[in-house]
Amino acid sequence: MNGNTPMNRSLWSRLRERHSEPRRHGAVVTGLFTIVAISAIAQPLEDRSTDHKSYGGVRELIIDNVTGAIEVSASTGGSVEVDIEKTLRARSQDRLSLARREISLSETQQGGLVRLVVDHPKNTSGDLYQFEYNFKVKVPRSIDLELRTVNKSHIFVEGTSGEFKINNVNGGIEMKDVEGSGSVHTVNGPVKVTFARNPTGEASFKSVNGTLDVAFRSGLNADVKMKTFNGETYSDFPVTAMPVAAETVGNEKYIYRRHGTTAVRIGGGGPELSFDTLNGEVLIRNRDK
Repeated sequence: MNGNTPMNRSLWSRLRERHSEPRRHGAVVTGLFTIVAISAIAQPLEDRSTDHKSYGGVRELIIDNVTGAIEVSASTGGSVEVDIEKTLRARSQDRLSLARREISLSETQQGGLVRLVVDHPKNTSGDLYQFEYNFKVKVPRSIDLELRTVNKSHIFVEGTSGEFKINNVNGGIEMKDVEGSGSVHTVNGPVKVTFARNPTGEASFKSVNGTLDVAFRSGLNADVKMKTFNGETYSDFPVTAMPVAAETVGNEKYIYRRHGTTAVRIGGGGPELSFDTLNGEVLIRNRDK
């Protein structure tokens, strides 16, 4: 029978009326409440706490985090002031109690060295519970920094003048108006550094999946190595090519590019600055332009 007959139109009309009756609405509302109730049950329990720590006479600071951010800024004071936010999440009270017992912050001060380490069982599954530490730190300007974090994280440093070793895995790194020299490495994320004074020692900037964006002052003098596989290299500063490893081949021609590495000299040459990324750009900027 053809679907356009009056009989079929009447049938579809009666079906629409039946499905528009209030009892259907009641079923929909009941189903909605059931879904909301199930969603509410599925929400994890959370334990959030804060702490403040203060250390005097510190020349070196190490923070070894696992999940969470680290933010460090220079202050005019002579002490290290640390604000810590700790968050534990689990789907049951027993799991949350286990997290309280197993996750802790270890602190050590030896002379002018302070080390803060997030302690956790190495074989803990992320399905058992989750934990996160976020650090906000005020430090003397000349302090040396060694900062590490891994997951759901970023690292930010501002205004320091000491040496630095900064490592991340799943997140970016930003350093603003810093001096000194050292290494800034991450795996998945960008690296952005702005120098208040050009480094006088070796410095290394590295990411696997991210752009390296580093700004220096005018008058930069450095020997630079740049490497990217999927990206371009750019410099605000005039450069001259230089041998990668001061070696000769064949008819004594110098090697300027080897294994994807380009070696150039900025100004009169100076400390080695290394830029290495797999998927990203290398941007060497003049912040005074």
